Amino acid sequence: MNLLRSLRLRLTLWYILLLALILAAFSAGIYLRLRHNLYASLDDSLETRADELLVLMRFEAGRPTLAGAVPEENQDADDQYVRVFDASGGITFDNGLSSIGRPDDERLRAALDGRATISAVDGPGAAFRTRLAPILESGEVAGALAVGRTEDDVTDTLDGLLLVLGLSYPATLALASLGGVFLAGRALAPIDRLTRVARRISAEDLSRRLDLRLPDDEVGRLARTFDEMLDRLDRAFRQQRQFTSDASHELRTPLTAMKGQVEVALSRERSTDDYRGVLRLVNDEVDRLIRLVGSLLSLARADAGEIALRREDVDVGDLVRAACEQVRPLAADRGLGLEVEAGGAVTVRADQDLLLQLLLNLLDNALKYTPAGGRIAAGWRPAGAGAEVSVSNTGPGIAPEELPRIFDRFYRVDKARSRAEGGAGLGLSIAKWIAEAHGGTLTAASEPDRGVTFTVALPPGDDGR
Repeated sequence: MNLLRSLRLRLTLWYILLLALILAAFSAGIYLRLRHNLYASLDDSLETRADELLVLMRFEAGRPTLAGAVPEENQDADDQYVRVFDASGGITFDNGLSSIGRPDDERLRAALDGRATISAVDGPGAAFRTRLAPILESGEVAGALAVGRTEDDVTDTLDGLLLVLGLSYPATLALASLGGVFLAGRALAPIDRLTRVARRISAEDLSRRLDLRLPDDEVGRLARTFDEMLDRLDRAFRQQRQFTSDASHELRTPLTAMKGQVEVALSRERSTDDYRGVLRLVNDEVDRLIRLVGSLLSLARADAGEIALRREDVDVGDLVRAACEQVRPLAADRGLGLEVEAGGAVTVRADQDLLLQLLLNLLDNALKYTPAGGRIAAGWRPAGAGAEVSVSNTGPGIAPEELPRIFDRFYRVDKARSRAEGGAGLGLSIAKWIAEAHGGTLTAASEPDRGVTFTVALPPGDDGR
């Protein structure tokens, strides 16, 4: 069973079957072509011989004959003969063997009607190829001339060819089978190597690579594609492990804080105000946990493709203004200026709730990292058939080495400050996913001491994409 499942064996069998069909067709073609040529050559020689004899034809009492023109003692009677018929079908001349049969009556009548024919006439031990040609006298058919030659040379040649083909056909297939096994082994050897190396790669260690130096053929491209797949899987597993580790850490921090507050409160009798203070702290940590779990659920559903966009016509200007009005009280409490930089009227087809969440995440991020007295600005403008929304803030900005990582999950530029303000490092990740789910992009630009600008590029949506 394992042998029958071998790709090498199946390739060899298909190769042999295809070769057998090709060889059979080739051999049949050679045989039929040679047979046609041999009979055509024999027929040409009979036609030439008949033309020569018609010139020598004599007529005695109105009957045609070759007596006196062609020797009646035929030394090659076993191989050829000449026979002359009069208009009634009677034989007037014959230098062949008596055992050579007559042409059939239909062909003889055709010759007496003026039509030349080719037929086979039975002879001793072999058939004679016979040409029947009309004999004309003064434009009238006076009889028929039969010129025949044995087919022995033709049949001997064809039999010899059949013998050669019969011996070479299986020998060729046998040699081709050995060659097919060798070639299939050579062709599939890289796949065997690929399989052996792939078996040594496990989910616990995806750092190994096939790294096979193969030519740029199908197998080589397969090996390189496999390595590229391993790279993607390795990155995904690393991100998953990092995500799990970061999520565990983020969940443990508020739980540890709540545990500490509760243990302190229970360590001795306290006043009602003290207990209220502990409960307020625990409540704040619970709120933080709720926000964190909500963000984690959103990312998990996004990764699983379970969040369906409910697209509708969205006025980008109204959406930016609504987002700014929601965070304006927080900005005022922190002594921050919040401005709306209006652009032209622009509408996109998008999920309004998700876009609002994206803008609130960007504004919340700006609130956290803008120092007191700073300025936050949110604006929009048409961009082609779509829209471009920007959120910028003044402040120290982001270092160039930090900028590529700000959209990573749980990543914080200022870890201590962000955690103190309740951030988990997921807001920008969620914002980036929302932008990409709409077919857009979210990018960040920053200069030292010049603040940060986030830019969302949105396509027009269903009708324009």
